[in-house]
Amino acid sequence: PGPAPAPAPSAAASAPAAQAGQPPRTAKAEGPAPQIRLGGVSINKGNINFSDFFVKPNYSANLTDMKGSISKVSSSDPTPADIVLNGRLDDDAPVSISGKLNPLGEQLFLDIAAKAAGVELTRLTPYATKYAGYPITKGKLTVDVGYKIENGKLDARNHLYLDQLTFGDRVDSPTATKLPVLLAVSLLKDRNGVIDVNLPVSGSLSDPEFSIGGVIVRVIVNLLTKAITSPFSLIASAFGGSGEELGYIEFAPGSATLSKDAQEKIATVAKALNDRPSLRLEISGRIDPATDADGARRVWLDQRVAEQKERELRRSARSGGQADEDEGGEQGAKLKVTPQEYPKYLEAVYKRESFKKPTNMIGLTKSLPTAEMEKLLLENAPVTETELRALAEQRALAVKQALEREGKVPDAKLFLTAPKLNAEGIKDKGGPNRVDFSIRQ
Repeated sequence: PGPAPAPAPSAAASAPAAQAGQPPRTAKAEGPAPQIRLGGVSINKGNINFSDFFVKPNYSANLTDMKGSISKVSSSDPTPADIVLNGRLDDDAPVSISGKLNPLGEQLFLDIAAKAAGVELTRLTPYATKYAGYPITKGKLTVDVGYKIENGKLDARNHLYLDQLTFGDRVDSPTATKLPVLLAVSLLKDRNGVIDVNLPVSGSLSDPEFSIGGVIVRVIVNLLTKAITSPFSLIASAFGGSGEELGYIEFAPGSATLSKDAQEKIATVAKALNDRPSLRLEISGRIDPATDADGARRVWLDQRVAEQKERELRRSARSGGQADEDEGGEQGAKLKVTPQEYPKYLEAVYKRESFKKPTNMIGLTKSLPTAEMEKLLLENAPVTETELRALAEQRALAVKQALEREGKVPDAKLFLTAPKLNAEGIKDKGGPNRVDFSIRQ
């Protein structure tokens, strides 16, 4: 036999020697993306099991008796698949899922609506204990959600309807919120024991910090926080009104009389209280010394002038004067003094008051122009700290009585608190002459 053939050169021998200090070159894998095509899927009597081992004890859910279909979808065709699925959660609450989905495109696309009705809330106790610090002892949940992902962005709606949500005794959980959960739930729950809320969620899937679950938790915590810190915004959204403006009732300086706007606000607050039986309302009258003192003097003078007119009308009626008898029909109501009548009745009030008045050369009370008499009366009006405190108390009582009489709010739900005698602590845009509300459970 002839000589053996020479061995073929190895790849290492045939490759150029690597230069010192440089790594060897590696070939980059290139080629067409894999083509995936699903011709459609039909599901009959299927089960989908889900377990969350992050919470202790673990949460598990089982979608049972699933029926439906997913139409064809392909990585080479951007047309999404139609999806229709129906079944039950743990052989109990009905579940439906429908919409469009394409997981094979360059970017995930989905536009899906799902609904589950009558889910027993006790199944969610692991989450309630971990995040709220309370187990759930009763309640049902109906959830209606819609999730859309397109161009890497998520937009979702979460409509939650919780019926008779009831918590057990508090348990220690280091991850539980520090918010007063029971008060927040009472604010959200209507008179029928129902919480009906919408929680929108959005975000970019390209954000490494983005997590759907984390966003939903933050949205729920924000809702609870808003219920606690801005309860009247919550009431306004449910019953009309302008947010924090429902948290107080304004008065004219020096006055304890309810305006038409104040009465409308009180009617809205009354509806909210009657719709939330477990809530109580604290009512605090407030005065502002800088503006209420002058206002109270003006109110005092106007009341004295009106009383003087009423006094003279009664005197005239007793003497049989026909002209004054017609005006006497205003007795029992707040009399209005016209600008033409004002100087006459003001002078009578001036003469009746006992403060020291200017005198003439022989010591008799000097006749003064209307403006000067008015100025002296205002300067000597009996408005002290005692009267201002009484004004704050009168305002609170006026609001409480309106809530009871017109709003039909039970007295047991209303509490008068100590008046506030300055304008400190006001964080809204309302005036300092007011009554403040606070919600308690």
